[in-house]
Amino acid sequence: MTERSFVCEQCGLDVDSEPIGTDHRNHCPSCLWSRHLDGKTPGDRSAHCGGMMKPVVLTFKYEQEKTGELMLVHKCMLCGAVSKNRIAGDDKPESVECLFQKCLELSAEEIKELEGQGVKILTETDEREIITQLYGKPEAEGRLRE
Repeated sequence: MTERSFVCEQCGLDVDSEPIGTDHRNHCPSCLWSRHLDGKTPGDRSAHCGGMMKPVVLTFKYEQEKTGELMLVHKCMLCGAVSKNRIAGDDKPESVECLFQKCLELSAEEIKELEGQGVKILTETDEREIITQLYGKPEAEGRLRE
């Protein structure tokens, strides 16, 4: 393990913290859990909480009403803070898909809480875009036809 690596406290995976597709590795590519390390700016490592951050839903990075890249939404199990994080290039697509399925099973109370914190939760209508971003257009078309 390199100096810039860490062991995921949720699943025990040795994680290379050299990010793929993002500037700051902040979550496990297998289970998608994180630690509450950053404050207001990604990579600032100014949070004093240190709690475990559970991946709770997916959202898109919205730019002027246009759907952008797929984002993970984490919630701190200690202080309740919510943060949006870029998916890294080495994140397991199956783990991201599993998280999408959890989006579809949220209670009305969970949805209201997250929406109150500015999170737009993805729904069934977003499935094609999610699968396309995870696997590419040809694979997505094949999977969604089945």
